[in-house]
Amino acid sequence: MRMFIEASAGGIPRPDLCRTAAKEAIGFLEQIASRRLVLQSPAGCIEEPKGNLLVHSMWKAARLVGDPDLTPMAAVAGTIADATADLLAYFGMTRIVVNNGGDVAIRLKTGESVAVGVRREVGNNEISHRLLVTPEMNVGGICTSGLGGRSFTRGVASAATVLAHRAAISDAAATAIANATFVESPAVQRVMAEELDPDTDLKGLEITASVGELTDSEVEIALFQGTRRAAQLVRKGLIAGACITVKDRMRCTNEILNLLTPLKISTKPV
Repeated sequence: MRMFIEASAGGIPRPDLCRTAAKEAIGFLEQIASRRLVLQSPAGCIEEPKGNLLVHSMWKAARLVGDPDLTPMAAVAGTIADATADLLAYFGMTRIVVNNGGDVAIRLKTGESVAVGVRREVGNNEISHRLLVTPEMNVGGICTSGLGGRSFTRGVASAATVLAHRAAISDAAATAIANATFVESPAVQRVMAEELDPDTDLKGLEITASVGELTDSEVEIALFQGTRRAAQLVRKGLIAGACITVKDRMRCTNEILNLLTPLKISTKPV
């Protein structure tokens, strides 16, 4: 786990509390790891967990998103980011950013804001757009999934970035939206997930190993499917919006389209 934590109160940074939160985050990870075998099953096959708020948050996020093959592990990074951010909010911080490997939890009080960079490729540090988040937006999580990330994907999107009120929801939704971009094509190489990782939570499912040159039609189909899935989640009230990129072609839901500012390509996170 690689996590970056920023927290301040009234414009005054509190690195001491960030260090405390980082230590607690290790404990959060250990709590989840102790239940990992259970959490690797599809959420719909797991009885509602009792007694562990983190495990319950992961399970609930996957259940709400609703894909039949989605496991609670799809929300693990967002859940840990949420728990760390909530701790800092309890300490009275007014501006909090917890970046857990690209899955970000945000907590803002009135008058605060944070600029977030959006990538076209989940595995590339280049920032293509800037998004200014304010408290009025009720966005507490921004997470990205896609080919080349830390987790497997079943789609062809290089990035699916999702905004939601909690990072756990955003994390699970980003996984589902990225998965929805799959298209049948000779350019798409698929393998069973356990061939690449014997401990995967996607055993028995094909995942995308690589994507070659797609036709314009294939790219458009993938983008349509991804944005359609995102729109479904927007209508359910689960997410605030999403941006999906396939082969450097980006498509966003209407809710956040006008909130993005294009940038000259930068490798410095915003």
